[in-house]
Amino acid sequence: MSYPEKFRESLREFHIPVELIRQINNGYEDLNSSSNKKEKTAYFKRATDILTKNIEPDIVHRLYENNACCKGGIREKASKEFAKKYSTLSVTERIPHISEVLYMGVAKLESDGTFVVHAVNYVVGEKFSCACSNFNKSGFHEKSKNYCYCCAGHFLHHYQIMLGVNLRTVEIISSPLDSDGKAPCVIRFAIKR
Repeated sequence: MSYPEKFRESLREFHIPVELIRQINNGYEDLNSSSNKKEKTAYFKRATDILTKNIEPDIVHRLYENNACCKGGIREKASKEFAKKYSTLSVTERIPHISEVLYMGVAKLESDGTFVVHAVNYVVGEKFSCACSNFNKSGFHEKSKNYCYCCAGHFLHHYQIMLGVNLRTVEIISSPLDSDGKAPCVIRFAIKR
């Protein structure tokens, strides 16, 4: 997840009702990117619960995708280098090569034209853990996969660069957050037509 400051801006950008924004921010008015991890975890847990209960799923998913972290810097540079290196290959020919790029998971093309990304296999002890610094090692497992659309936004951003097409997130297939750590992060994407 990006910073609490950006998340608050997104709540307004996505036209979340003022009363819900107040509920989300109540007691966390001074929370920022420098705040301790435990407070940020509680804040994002509260936000996810309130949004999941009150807002249409598609809006929640897009809001979280918008807040994905690690969109720039060395990861974006690597995505652009990948696109250049494999520019002569078709999209379907590029997909198997994505695993060559650090932190971009393993993608597999499905027979229906979608592709599944085994995004992150972050393990703590004997359980899969959320790769997000707000939730990994927190021992917390929420019941909604909506928070996972933030991670999907990271992959969506970079895969669009690497593949040179517009994509959409179809679903979060599995997540450590809603499986008590029994399942890894697996996301399904499709090319926008």
